[in-house]
Amino acid sequence: MYDYIKRFLIAMAVALSIGILFIGTRVSFAETSDNYEVVNFIWPTVGLVTDTFGTRNGKHYGIDIAAPRGTTVVSVSDGVVVKSYYSTTYGNVVFIEHTDGYETVYAHLHKRLVEEGATVYQGEEIGTVGNTGRSSGDHLHFEVHDGNWTMSKKNAIDPFLVIGDNKDSFFVLSDEYADTEEYQVASAYEEHHDQPSEVFYIKVKKGDSLWSLAKGYQVSVDEIKSWNQLSSDSIVVNQRLKIVPKGSYIVQKGDTLWKIAEQSGTSVSKIKKMNGLKDDRIQIGTLLTVGN
Repeated sequence: MYDYIKRFLIAMAVALSIGILFIGTRVSFAETSDNYEVVNFIWPTVGLVTDTFGTRNGKHYGIDIAAPRGTTVVSVSDGVVVKSYYSTTYGNVVFIEHTDGYETVYAHLHKRLVEEGATVYQGEEIGTVGNTGRSSGDHLHFEVHDGNWTMSKKNAIDPFLVIGDNKDSFFVLSDEYADTEEYQVASAYEEHHDQPSEVFYIKVKKGDSLWSLAKGYQVSVDEIKSWNQLSSDSIVVNQRLKIVPKGSYIVQKGDTLWKIAEQSGTSVSKIKKMNGLKDDRIQIGTLLTVGN
């Protein structure tokens, strides 16, 4: 009888300990999530995430978004530009303080379109994607700091905590985006069938299908699906689709120049010459010219 009571008390003690641990974990997680649930940041640009927060032995304090040079970069929320300058590491960079206490950083820009002290609004263009500073290809390096940016970056947080959890592809969630250069180029192409020189975006209209769009833009259905990470042939009205001009190619994961040259019916040396490449290194999301 004594052994039975002893075992019962031990079991109860273990169960109580596990329960306390579980409750403590839930409370801690809820508090962490609540810190960021009120934030309403939009995506800073259109592109493909090629590196995430915390990589490089914990020394990567933001996310990298690969996109063709010149792609629009916007402010993720209302705020004030506190810095806009050229850095040997960040290249052309813009820092924005937001009214909710966050500070965001937009680095390696090709062009900076705002000056220090300027008030900016969510979705407003602040620069374009580039390859300046310590960078190996066209992309946006984007950081979010819960508080002010510091040299030690002690306030840096994972941007996905405040802008979403789709780590494969994304678009700017702004009504003004329909008026950007990408859409204007797309409209011009539909009207005149001139060949644009850069990636552009179209909006699906009633009656469109992947087959009709592929025929109209002289590309294949599989290419459209690949550019937009589509798993089926289904599309919906007002859906935004990326279109790559004929004779161009967006670098995908696992690609090499040799593989791209073989698929395009050209040579590695020609691709390097057309794109000004000094070696065989290429970055995911880069737009390459591969032919006429």
